[in-house]
Amino acid sequence: MNKATHRAAEAARDVPGVLATFTEDCFLDTVPLGMRSQGKGRTRAAYESLFTAFPDLAPEDSGIALGDDVLVVWGTLRGTSLGQWLGMPPGGDAFAVPFTNVVPFRDGLMAGETFYFDLATLCQQARLDLDSTRTAATAAPQKTRPPHS
Repeated sequence: MNKATHRAAEAARDVPGVLATFTEDCFLDTVPLGMRSQGKGRTRAAYESLFTAFPDLAPEDSGIALGDDVLVVWGTLRGTSLGQWLGMPPGGDAFAVPFTNVVPFRDGLMAGETFYFDLATLCQQARLDLDSTRTAATAAPQKTRPPHS
């Protein structure tokens, strides 16, 4: 598995292709929301939700660092709030926020992703209410820890 395979599947909104790059017990930690999606079923739901809420979501990588079993990618995340996210209506505007992903690997596949971005700026730019977003994330079934911003 390589980063290009994963990114190509994301760009094509090919959720099965994205999931094929992960281990069975994968996770998606969305740190600013305090959410952890554990396992392929919940990771699938998290990706489907993101692709619905932000149909043009596109990371622009600025840098990559590799370790023995880890990849760190950072850059700018761009998208437009055009669909429902966490049960909330779309704001309708575009955003561009810095992001960092930390991806551990196991057996040649992604064991998961820990995703960092500035939630307050994303909400402000996309015209989403920050407090409502945090409240909705707290109520989400995959909630596992307090949100950060």
